[in-house]
Amino acid sequence: MAGPTKAQLIEQNASLREAYDQALEFFQERLAELELALEDVGWQRVFGETDREFSRAGLLTINKLARIYWLKNPLVKRAIYTQTCYVFGQGMTIQADHPLINEVVQAFVDDPKNRSEFFEHQSRMLKETELQLFGNLFFVFFVHPDTGRVRLRSIHPDEIEDIIYNPEDDKDPWYYRRSWTETRINTSTGTPEQKTRQAYYPDWRHHPAGGHPDQIGNIPVEADTPVYHVAVNCLSDMKFGVSEIYAACDWAQAYKNFLEDWATIVKAYSRFAMALTTKGGRKGVASARSKLASTLSTTGAETNPAPVTGSTFIGTEGVKLEPVRTSGATTGMDDARRLMLMVSSATGIFEHYLTGDPSTGNLATAKSMERPMELMFRDRQELWRSVIHEILQFVIDCSARAAKGKIPGRTEKDEYGEENVVLDNDKENDDENLRDKPINRSISITFPPLLEHDVLAMVDAIVNAATLKGAPAAGTLPLKLITRLLLQALEEENIDEILDQLFPDGAGEDLPEPPPRAAPEDEPDVETMMVQAVSELSMALRSMEGGRV
Repeated sequence: MAGPTKAQLIEQNASLREAYDQALEFFQERLAELELALEDVGWQRVFGETDREFSRAGLLTINKLARIYWLKNPLVKRAIYTQTCYVFGQGMTIQADHPLINEVVQAFVDDPKNRSEFFEHQSRMLKETELQLFGNLFFVFFVHPDTGRVRLRSIHPDEIEDIIYNPEDDKDPWYYRRSWTETRINTSTGTPEQKTRQAYYPDWRHHPAGGHPDQIGNIPVEADTPVYHVAVNCLSDMKFGVSEIYAACDWAQAYKNFLEDWATIVKAYSRFAMALTTKGGRKGVASARSKLASTLSTTGAETNPAPVTGSTFIGTEGVKLEPVRTSGATTGMDDARRLMLMVSSATGIFEHYLTGDPSTGNLATAKSMERPMELMFRDRQELWRSVIHEILQFVIDCSARAAKGKIPGRTEKDEYGEENVVLDNDKENDDENLRDKPINRSISITFPPLLEHDVLAMVDAIVNAATLKGAPAAGTLPLKLITRLLLQALEEENIDEILDQLFPDGAGEDLPEPPPRAAPEDEPDVETMMVQAVSELSMALRSMEGGRV
């Protein structure tokens, strides 16, 4: 008998190869499931290359879990939304000290593409939400080579597969490896076509002496689009951050399950509202059942309808009708509070914010117990202040590097051989002391007060600083700065426009001369004067607000 032909052997080999690939994929999926199953065994996890952080597969699973809980679970959604509202709900102001720097900064902030990415209210709220959900943000900069103008975009954390660090310094990231699926519409057929792509993106601070390579392996390097990575809920030796709600998910699910079980028990009890006891054995029970049963299914018309609410039951001696007692027969709903408190502990949001129950909060809670939560929100605002400041400094550097940039500057290497941008001296400054110094690149990023009762305290502090608690205009602060602080405390939006109207041509920027002290009997009531001034300023702001188009 002749053996199998060459074509048959090739076909059998292909079949075996396909079966092997299917089996390998199956076991890889099972291993991934086992990785997650270890969660219930001593809080263990299977990590990646080391025992310091999750594998990328594990982080992707956590991100999917966080997304689902944010969409579905009320406790998780409320905790994230509460922090987001406190951090960015009142907006912020960005202002550079030097007019040239401010011109470049405001042009970057007002760019429609940049506003849609971060600098409008909704986009900022989304970025804070995503940072809590995924623990990572990857901003990417598109820099125009001639003008240095910067466009801001972001890469989804799930697309970043790995971070390549300096082999001699694990705190110095060099490149980010990205893998994503690109979808394009075939204009001739109208059908979408997908293509998997990979690329390396340099870190925004990585400037190798010989320039970036064109490829790393067979993967291209996008040298002109650097990436800025923001990570939270991680340690210094971890490449990626972890979802900030990860610690709350299990307890939020337990709380949900408890309430579902409690609702099931209540529903079971509600099936029987009344208990009827009658004499006569089986015949008596059958007679009672026939009297109470509906006739709709047998006659087509209801001839024995149920009594309306508030009806009176009349029976013979020996027949007893009473409601089914459920008091104390089941676990109380309030027993789930401990589970909900674990969600509060994991997120840092107090329970009355999660449930909307005012009975768990009071004045003492608002003034003392909520101080940790207030500091948590301030900490996140400081993180964003730092992130925004570094992004804007990058924008300034790009303008100074570009041949047609608006900011004059140059690139120099320091003693470590690293490139730094140095701005030219401010030769056109009216202040002679500043003409021989580099252009001031300072930027003020201001958030409104977190709590409403902070406004009065801030106004008092400004007044005390300006008058030294009793002296008229002590000359400690310029009048323009005092006015700016007061406008910020009063939460005015168009501060710069008002200042330009009140102090044209740089007026009010110098320290005022303190007036001579009056005799004790002639000394005016400074506190009353300041209160009146603040009141008049507030009325003027309201008037200006009402006159806007």
